[in-house]
Amino acid sequence: MIARLCVLCGFVFAAQAQQQTPAPANPLIPKPAGIDNAWTVRAILDELLKDNEKLEPLLAQMNPQQWVAQKGASEVYIQQWQTERTQLQEFTAAAKLLGQKTESLSLALDAYFRLEALEFTSRSLEEAVTRYGDRFTADQFNGLIARNFSRRERFRDYIRDLAASSEQNFKLADEEAQRCRGMISKDAGKRAKSTK
Repeated sequence: MIARLCVLCGFVFAAQAQQQTPAPANPLIPKPAGIDNAWTVRAILDELLKDNEKLEPLLAQMNPQQWVAQKGASEVYIQQWQTERTQLQEFTAAAKLLGQKTESLSLALDAYFRLEALEFTSRSLEEAVTRYGDRFTADQFNGLIARNFSRRERFRDYIRDLAASSEQNFKLADEEAQRCRGMISKDAGKRAKSTK
């Protein structure tokens, strides 16, 4: 009974601590301003999704098979083009899942890593479309990648704050559990001495 009470106390204490801004362990790391609310995170995701929706028509305008056949481009660009389309769909699905549960660190990391993979492939494909594709598509593609950078940074900052908050909550819950264990041990020791 006491153990359950201590666990409950630990969860309550952790929930209260989540509302407070944790102090950074390293003085060189700025103190986080707190986790963005769900609405703000969804707005960031919506911006990223809108930008990525603009990638679809740009990818459709690209013709890497023609680049290979007529301009001597490497066949690797065909594979990168196909990979880009797949990664775009995977990020979209991951971002929509995160939009439903914005406090999930695992979903946030999944979406971020998919976004980073998409960006990496986009940078490689950017070189190909600039060299072998038409200028208009290349300029639009380059602009979209550049515009996406600041949104990616905001998303990364949210994930860092979410991770710091989760870490702080686990630390506080562990400290509270240790305190409760200490109280239980002392109480059990007093009862053992009183029965002798």
